[in-house]
This record gives sequence, C-alpha cells and structure tokens, in this order.
Amino acid sequence: MKYPLILILMLLAGLPVSHALAQTNAAATPPAWDQIRRVPMSGGLRAFWNVAGGDNATNYREAAAHGFEMVDLLSTYSDYPGRQKENIRKTLDTNKTNPWQKPEFFERIVKRNIAQRGNQGAIFVHDIEFSFEEDIDKVWADPVVRAAAKTTTREQFADAYLREWATWFTLPCQWAKERFPGTLVGIYGPQPFRRDYWGISGKSAQQIDGTHHSDAELWQHIDPFVDYYIASIYVFYDKPDSLYYMAANVEENIERTRRFGDKPLYAYEWLRYHDSNKKLANQEVAPWLAEAMAVLPYFCGARGVVLWGSEPKRQGQYYQTLPVFMNSLGRISDLSAKIAAAKLMPDDPAHKLWKEKRPLIRRLRVAADEWIILAVNPWQAEDATSAVKVELGERLVELELRGRHTEIYHYYGTNRQRL
Repeated sequence: MKYPLILILMLLAGLPVSHALAQTNAAATPPAWDQIRRVPMSGGLRAFWNVAGGDNATNYREAAAHGFEMVDLLSTYSDYPGRQKENIRKTLDTNKTNPWQKPEFFERIVKRNIAQRGNQGAIFVHDIEFSFEEDIDKVWADPVVRAAAKTTTREQFADAYLREWATWFTLPCQWAKERFPGTLVGIYGPQPFRRDYWGISGKSAQQIDGTHHSDAELWQHIDPFVDYYIASIYVFYDKPDSLYYMAANVEENIERTRRFGDKPLYAYEWLRYHDSNKKLANQEVAPWLAEAMAVLPYFCGARGVVLWGSEPKRQGQYYQTLPVFMNSLGRISDLSAKIAAAKLMPDDPAHKLWKEKRPLIRRLRVAADEWIILAVNPWQAEDATSAVKVELGERLVELELRGRHTEIYHYYGTNRQRL
C-alpha cells in the first residue's frame, strides 16, 4: 500500500497512526450509504440518528433505512423567528441565582417552539443547557432570593431553590406531552450524573460522589417528568482514557437512576472530537474510538445510542468513520434480542479500571451456558496482542485482545465466536 506524503510526514513526526489516518481521510469523500451495513435493532435496544446537515432529506431517509430512528431535538429556549429578541437562554446570562425570576415570555416561547418543532421522531429531546449558582449559602445570603422562596429555614430554602430551578426543565417536558400526547420526552442538559472527565479520572468513588452530589439533588425533582435518561459521552481526546470516560459516564448515570425505576438510558455520541479541544476540534474521532463508542454503552447499561452531529455545509454522507461505527454497531444488531434480555453481571467500575490502567471487561449473561463479553485493552499498542482471563459462571476462559480493538465474544454451550 502506498501512503500519501502527508501521512508519511505525520508518522515521522511521531503522531499516532490513528490520528494520521484521520487527517488523511479528512480530505477524502466519505463512503456512500450503499457501502454501509444496516443495523436493525430488536428486543428493545435502539439506535437513533440526530445528525443535521446540508442534505437532511437524503441522510434521514438513508439513516432510517439502515436501522436508525429519528429524534425531534429542540433548542427549547431559542427565538429564531424573532431573531433572538426573546431568547430565554440569554436572560440567564444575568440571572444565575433567582429561579423564580422567569422572563414573562417563558411559557409563550417554549410552547411556540414545541409546536413548530412538531412530532415526527421516535423521541422528543429538549436541549436545555445552562448553569446556575449551586452554592446554597451564597444564594441564602441574598435577601431578594430568600424573599422569593417564601421559606423560613435554610433547609427549606435549599429544597425550594433546587425545586424551582427544576421547573425550567420540567415545564417544557410537561408542555411537550400536552401538545403531543404519548410522546416520549427527555432532556439533553442536566443529568443524574452530569458529564465529567477530570472529575472521574484518578478519583475514588467517594470523591466522585462528592463532586456530583448536587446533580442528584436537582434530578430528583426532574425525574418524574422524563421518559428516558441521556448520558452525553462526546469524546475529547484520542487517548485510552476516553474509553473509560465513556463507560464511566454511562455507568454512573445508570447507578444513580435505579432508585427511580428502570427507564432506558440513551448515550449521546458524536463522530467528531468535542470542539472544546482546540487541537482536535472538527476532526473525526480515531477509528478505534468510533468502534468502541458504537458498542460500549450497551455493555454499561444503556439501551441505545444517539448519533448526533451538525454538518450544515456538507452534502452526501458526512463521515469517513461511519462505516467503522456501523460495522461495530452491527455486532449489537446481530445479537440485539439476546443482549436486550441478558443480565449485566457485576464487574469493577470503569473509574477503578481507568485509575489502575486495566483492560475493560463487561459480561452479559444470556443463560447459564450462554454469555456475551466485551473486552478491550486500549493501553496496549495498536499492533500488540494480549490475553485476559474471564469468569463465565463456573468456567474460566481466555480471550485474545488485539491492539485497541473493542472485542465482543459470544459463548454458547461449547461454541465460541468472536464477532
């Protein structure tokens, strides 16, 4: 195989092969949809397409034909027809301490946006993202906010304060359900465990819980109004840690939602690095990460993935890495009924494996003599091979791990298949 000059130069500069290939592929035309495998799901597992771009009609049609369900994603606080003169989000730039101070146009703008968004997708997602003051002592000291709360003690105030901020999220959910009865509604924004990287990396379980205590306090007021959970796992870095970051954020959310019931969790993903990383912004994720993100959430408790993207100036199929993603996701599709019915067995939490730089192993028990196992060792070189031993009931089996590949093995009776 002859390598382009740019690839040779990047390799000589010491850049990772996956990064060099991503740079080389960036200039090529992405594969067409007819070159990409289909991923129909069954048993309750799901895959959603939430990518908008310059050729929406074609891509929505092709995505649906390939097994994706569509999403109604709404920028709930925007005022597009009014050129943002009544943008709810902008009012929060000057108010981070008084949740009782909603703009007078709050209900009108939200209800108008819901109606204009329509209800064509399988799920309805409110995109509501903003921060507010979480230091209760600080806001308790504000006489205006204390008066608005109409409480007498700090404890009563703390509860009322978070409960009122929660209405900024729950009212839009209520109004969407009123407008579109039977619609499954959720929120991209606050989470039972808000997206975190550095607050998990190298931390103990106690440290992680302490950082995210306020997440649970707010979420308890939101939970009755949503039909599913969202964990955002957009990737920031082309490094082994990213795999554990994704797994940990799904698992920590699952752990904190079980007190409320068993609503499904869907993991929001993006085939580009998050633009907060200026060095990698707008570049597609490395193939090994695309392979991992397609399957990892299903082995951490999620019931589906949502592929998000914004490609306003691009035509045709948008991504070089979509075939990699789809081939990997196809492994879930092929066994989706079994995976959906399987029991996720307890293993060391992702944050512990991350801290100790150990392979990530996740086991699904379909029956006493049937198991589906995910195994990956992102710490080893891409051309390395290693082995790991895994307990499957009373059996101890050895799995081969190739480079950074996210391996999936299916054991049934005396048979073994690497998917």
